Amino acid sequence: MKIAYFTDTFAPELNGVTNTLSRLQEHLERKNVQYAFFAPEYNRQSASVFQNKNVHRFRGITTALSPESRLAFPGRREIFDRCDTFRPDLVHVVTEFGIGYRGVKYARSRSLPLVMSYHTDYCKYLRFFHLDFLKPLAENYLSRLYRSAHKILAPSRHTLEQLFQKRYQNLGIWSRGIDAEKFNPRFRSQSLRRQLGLSGKFVFLYVGRLSPEKGLDMPLCAAEKIESRFPGKTAFVFTGGGPCGDLIRQKHFPNVILTGFKTGRELSRLYASADCFAFPSGTETFGNAPLEAMASGLPVAGVASGGVTEFLFHGKNALLCADGDTNAFTDNLITIMTDETLRLKLAGNGRKMARSRTWSTIFDDLLSVYSGLITDNRNLSPNAERPGKLPPETERGIPAGDVSGGGYRDAS
Repeated sequence: MKIAYFTDTFAPELNGVTNTLSRLQEHLERKNVQYAFFAPEYNRQSASVFQNKNVHRFRGITTALSPESRLAFPGRREIFDRCDTFRPDLVHVVTEFGIGYRGVKYARSRSLPLVMSYHTDYCKYLRFFHLDFLKPLAENYLSRLYRSAHKILAPSRHTLEQLFQKRYQNLGIWSRGIDAEKFNPRFRSQSLRRQLGLSGKFVFLYVGRLSPEKGLDMPLCAAEKIESRFPGKTAFVFTGGGPCGDLIRQKHFPNVILTGFKTGRELSRLYASADCFAFPSGTETFGNAPLEAMASGLPVAGVASGGVTEFLFHGKNALLCADGDTNAFTDNLITIMTDETLRLKLAGNGRKMARSRTWSTIFDDLLSVYSGLITDNRNLSPNAERPGKLPPETERGIPAGDVSGGGYRDAS
């Protein structure tokens, strides 16, 4: 089995997609699956540090909306020639921009089975950047692009239902996992708390992109209200980067700390050294960060919207409120802070939920999807070296059963 991945985001960029792809790459190597990634080049230093003979890089450009990202638009011949040399059995397009678009075109031109995964609800993001007028164009582009896929994989049931309502076809669920050893309560560090000035304080943590679509107004308003009610008793730690970082610094909140990006053991220690995870985003298609927090032993305060509803349950492992309800979000933070019995219950149940989601099971299920599509394609073609194009599948419904704990689930 030889798989070609086309993605517009990859290491060293830090986000949920790149985290998943890094894990997938490790799994493919353990399983001796041949693969090739076609991805952006970020800078010369990262190209050398992250050099891998199975990763083909293409120079990209930065954008004002996401300066840490790179958009690459490789020429057709340049990327097609490299992929022809690899001779994949299947193409998996991860994102929808320059490189992802080329991946769709390549799969169609070579009559290869095409898997596409839906990671980000870009149309929902547009309103946070005052670009609502682009929504019809974006919806049209995405629907036309995904029409070519033999399988579209959503990360959560919530996202799958949204795609189904938009009449996307050939749907399934490819969920996300967690390394419950990497994110673990044992990494709690009193020295780190002292280093950050957190000793004796109740610490609320947010990890993710510092950007308008993440609902950051909610924890920032909560920080002000809680500081006035419990002066000097709490701290709100924001870990990540993005366009809102400078704006937050300029407000000089007395109980807000920005750490910048953190990875590896540093990130594990930050999670475990906090007391509650505050996650206000209602735009997630899945939401890796709350799962990492749960694995680290933290209770979660979140919103009852988006992909996080796949694994966050009000009163069981989290306290949830309506998306955008700042008062309810603040009240939930205070409840978690002041009710130790509830806090321990939420944290314990969250840890159990996280431990049930292993990456190995999720990736094995994905490889089974690949295998089935490749076999079907070859059976339909008189020439196994050049698979014939798969016939379009009919529209499928949404499964009635619970899919929250598994990896891939077919929506049939």
